[in-house]
Amino acid sequence: MSEYTRSTATFKNYAISLGIIVGILLLMYVVVATRSEEHIPTVEYGPDARSLQSEAEYPVTLPPEELPEDWTATSSHLDISEPVEWSLGFATPQDSHVMITQSDDNRETVLADRVRDADPVGTVNAGDREWDHYDNDDDWRALVSEEDDHTLVVSGPADLDELAYMAEGLRPAPEDGDGNGDAGAEGTDATEDGDGADESGTDPSDA
Repeated sequence: MSEYTRSTATFKNYAISLGIIVGILLLMYVVVATRSEEHIPTVEYGPDARSLQSEAEYPVTLPPEELPEDWTATSSHLDISEPVEWSLGFATPQDSHVMITQSDDNRETVLADRVRDADPVGTVNAGDREWDHYDNDDDWRALVSEEDDHTLVVSGPADLDELAYMAEGLRPAPEDGDGNGDAGAEGTDATEDGDGADESGTDPSDA
């Protein structure tokens, strides 16, 4: 015959409480682990870069050849009609976004689209260029370089350090068409629509 004692009841209540706490901690661990393993969709931008190089009448600029793994190409939008324009978006290490745009459209049109309502605040030296720096002190910044026959823009809600990091590593596309980048080879391949535009991922204008 078992005997009921206060110590037995206390231990039983303690064990139940401990089990509940352990269960909550395990649930929290599963949620955190699941979120940390979320996969950011990637795109292979090499085909768009090669198409631009064959169609554009201006020198094509590519992102840094070896970006760290925490820089992920997430969108590529190519328009080879008039004007000829390519926008390539990246997720950044600080969970933000940076976009490279090169276009032979009217400079004012490019600025209105990519600089948005940011104001000129000075210049930044990055790579072999002096960039016009735009900032709206809120959620949008841009570095703009007016080339001989097109406009090059690095823009987005990322901070200036990340914009400058991308601008610093920009490089001209090789003349043989190789080395145009195979980032995101496991992601979505670019598809060509009826008007000659290639698009992968999301529309960069929504970045």
